[in-house]
Amino acid sequence: MDGRLDTGTQSADAPAAATATDPWRAFLNPGDGADFLAGWLAIAAGRIAEAQAAVLFLRGDAGRMGPAARWNLPEEIPQPYVTVAEALLRRPEPLIDHHEGVTLLGYPIEAGAELQGVLVLALRDRPDGAAFRRIMRDLHWSAGWIEARLWQGQAALGRKQADSAHLLTRLLAATDGHVRFDGAALSLVNAIPEVTGFDAAALGMVRRGRVRLEALSRVAAFGRRTERVAAHEAAMDEALAQGEAVVWPAPPEGRRMIDAAHRALGRTLGSGAVVSAPLLVRGQVVGVLTLQRGRGEDESLVLAADAVDDLRLVASALAPLLKAKYDERRLVSGRLRDWAGRGLTAVLGRRPAITLGAIVLAVALAVPFLVPAELRIRADATVEGAMQQAAVAPADGFIAEAPVRAGAEVTRGMLLARLDDRDLELEAAANDARVDQARQSLREALSIGDRAKAAVANADLAEALAAADLTRARLDRLEITAPIDGLVVSGDLSQRIGSPVTRGDTLFEIARQDGWRLRIDVSEYDLALIAPGQTGRAVMPGLAATPVPFEITAVASVSDPGEGENRFRVEARVLDAPPAIRPGLQGTAKVSVGDSSLAWAWARSSVIRLRLLWWRLLP
Repeated sequence: MDGRLDTGTQSADAPAAATATDPWRAFLNPGDGADFLAGWLAIAAGRIAEAQAAVLFLRGDAGRMGPAARWNLPEEIPQPYVTVAEALLRRPEPLIDHHEGVTLLGYPIEAGAELQGVLVLALRDRPDGAAFRRIMRDLHWSAGWIEARLWQGQAALGRKQADSAHLLTRLLAATDGHVRFDGAALSLVNAIPEVTGFDAAALGMVRRGRVRLEALSRVAAFGRRTERVAAHEAAMDEALAQGEAVVWPAPPEGRRMIDAAHRALGRTLGSGAVVSAPLLVRGQVVGVLTLQRGRGEDESLVLAADAVDDLRLVASALAPLLKAKYDERRLVSGRLRDWAGRGLTAVLGRRPAITLGAIVLAVALAVPFLVPAELRIRADATVEGAMQQAAVAPADGFIAEAPVRAGAEVTRGMLLARLDDRDLELEAAANDARVDQARQSLREALSIGDRAKAAVANADLAEALAAADLTRARLDRLEITAPIDGLVVSGDLSQRIGSPVTRGDTLFEIARQDGWRLRIDVSEYDLALIAPGQTGRAVMPGLAATPVPFEITAVASVSDPGEGENRFRVEARVLDAPPAIRPGLQGTAKVSVGDSSLAWAWARSSVIRLRLLWWRLLP
C-alpha cells in the first residue's frame, strides 16, 4: 500500500463512480455492482442528518484504491476528499478534517483485517461527542453491507479457483495416464469436451517452425491432406506467430489479435467460437491447443473471459508434460534412447544405472594410478640479479641529496646520494686553524733557538696536519656512488632528506642486468627431491604468457620459517630471460624432479603429511 489514491482507476465492483436516482431500487435490485454501491451510499449518507455529500473509495483488482460511488458530488472528486482518503490509507482509523468551512469525516472499511475501502462524508458542522458517536454507530452498521459484498466476491473467487484446480487435475490425469505421446494427446483432446463447455479440441506440436496437427477429439486417425487438418494447422500457426491466445469472435475489450485463420476454421467447422492457446516451455512455444464451441441458435457467440483464462492455465500446466512425451516419441531423442535402455537392461540387469555408475566410478578411480605424469615441485620464486652489490653509508651523517631511487638504471661512479658536509667543513676549518697555529709556534721556537719548544711545536704541527688530512678524506667520502653498472633494486632516500644515517647502513642495492637468478623457497617436505642440475619453469604475474626457464645451481643448508613451515632457499640460474624481466618480480616456480603416476603427483604432499601425523600419534 503506497498511501495514494488512483482517482482515474475505478474499483472492480464499480467501473464508474456512480450515483443512484432511486437508492432503494438500486440497493435491493441492482443491475450491476455500480448500482448496488450507489444505492448503498445514498441510503447510508441519507440516514445521517448532518451529511451533505459523500464518496466511497474501494480497492480494485489491481490493488489500487479508486472512487466507486458518489453522492451529491460532481464527476471529478474534490481534492479534500482525496486527501482524507489518502490519510486513512496510511493510518486506517476514523478521521475528522476541516477544509474551507466543510467538515470531512473519513471512515475505514476493512475485511479480513485488511483495508478494502474508505468512506468520506462531508458534514455541515463539526459534530459534538454524542453526534459523533451516533454517526459512527450508523456507519458501522452500514459498512456491514459492503463487507458482506466483499466477502461474497472473495468466496466466488475461491470457488472459481477450486473449479479451475479441479479442471486442471482431471486434464493432467488424462494426459499422464498414457506413457506414449499419441495416447496422451488423444486422451487429452477427448477429455476436454467432457470437462469443459467446449465441443471439440485439437492439439498440435511445433516441428521445424510450423505446427503439425497431432490429435483431434473423437477422431482416432485422420488424413493430413484434408481441408479440416489444413484449417486447424493454419489457425495454430496464427497463434504460434503471435505467441498469445487468439479468440474468435474477438472479445469487445482487450487486445485486438489477428484471427483470419481462426475465422476460416470456424466457418469450415461451422463453429460459433474458436480459441487457441500456445503451449509455452521456458518461454518458447512448443505446441498449440485449439478448442471449438458449436454455433447453436446464435450465428456466433463471444467466449467469456473466465473460459479463456482457464484455457491459458491448462496450456501452461500441460505444456512441459506434453513436450517431454513428444520428445520421447522422436527417433534419436526418444525411441532410440528407449531401445538403448532396453539393451542395457538385458546386459546389466534391472538397475543398469547403478551398475554403470559403479563401472564409471571404478574406471575414474583407476585411471589416475595408470596414467603417467611428470612430478613437479611447486614453490614461491623471486627474481634477483646474478650479481648484486650494496652502497653503504661511509660515515655517520645526515642525508643532503638523493637524486636516484629504486628502479633507476645507473652506471659505475654515478652519484647516488650525498651526505650533509657542513659539520665536516667546520671541522676542516678548525683543523686548518690548528695547522696554522702549530706552524706559527714552530717558527717562533726556531727564531729564539728553543729546541725543546720547537720539538713540541713540530709534534703539534704533525698532529694538526694528520687531523686535517683525515677530515678531507672524510669529506671526499660523503658522496655515495654506484659501484657497478646496473639497476637500483632497493633504496629510496628522496623521502628521508635531512634524516641521520649510521656508518655501514645499506642505502642502495644495485643488480647487474646481464644475468638473472631465481631465489626459490622450497618447503621442507619437498627438499629431499631437489638437487642441482634440475630444471623447471616459473610464471610471474606480470609475465604470465612467458614462462621463465631455469636450472637449479645450489641448495642452501639454512631454513627460513614462513607460512607455518620451514622453507629452504634454492638458487637457480635463469636460462632464457624475457626482455621484460625485472628484479623483485615474484611468482610460482615448478621444478621437474622425475616421473610418477597421476595419483601420486596429486596426493604426494598429503600422504607425506599424513605419515608424519601418524608417526607423532604412535605411542
